[in-house]
Amino acid sequence: MIYIYLLSVFALLPVIAYILSQKTSNKGYVFGFSLIVVLICLFVFVGKFSFLGTLQEQAFNDEILSYIDEDQLISSEVINSFEETIEDNKKINWMQAYITKAISLKKFQAAESLISYSEQYFNSPEEKFIFYSLYTDLRDSKFPAFADSKLIVEFEEPSECKNINGMIELFIMNGPNIPIAKLDFINFLPVTLSNNNSSIPGFDLASAYLNQETVDMKVLLKCNDFSKSYSAETSILFDQNSPINRYKIGLNEWLKK
Repeated sequence: MIYIYLLSVFALLPVIAYILSQKTSNKGYVFGFSLIVVLICLFVFVGKFSFLGTLQEQAFNDEILSYIDEDQLISSEVINSFEETIEDNKKINWMQAYITKAISLKKFQAAESLISYSEQYFNSPEEKFIFYSLYTDLRDSKFPAFADSKLIVEFEEPSECKNINGMIELFIMNGPNIPIAKLDFINFLPVTLSNNNSSIPGFDLASAYLNQETVDMKVLLKCNDFSKSYSAETSILFDQNSPINRYKIGLNEWLKK
């Protein structure tokens, strides 16, 4: 934008030279008319209703779409152009649209590049949720077999415990104290935990499978008929070649509380 102002000053130089000349007449008319023309040009290009910004945005849009079509890493020049061209309050919407398009076209290299760069714009909890959802969409599109990752848990039930309320939580070993899956259950039928049981998109079973993480499973069991509680805790190393794993809690794993 500064170039527009410099060009305006440059355009006024001949007018100023004319005014400073002693042999010229009608200096006021010439200066006034020239000033009006320059101000109109400035208004058209940098004013509230400028179309220059629209043209710059269109040029940038065409450029980044070509990167997506060719599945290329987004260059630093394009990123700099994005920073200069797109207003701050529009950056998230623009990036979200580009990432979604790259994923839909299965241009994974471009999508990963865009996601990596754009994380800085998603700051609020709502924006973070959008960002993690985009990451999850990319991962599930790139690894479709793991989009339906599951852990099926079976039980050997304590003999005196029939009417129950239970809860299963899965945690990444040595990871944050946030479950990658959490589910309540009310009987001893097999329980299936999936990516949908995660509280944070992308921080789920599929993430654990793909990153070859060891998972801590914690189970709490309340026996309503006898006012007793049991717990079970174990570490599970998943079969990395399968998106569906099973685990059975034996009688010897229940601990009375």
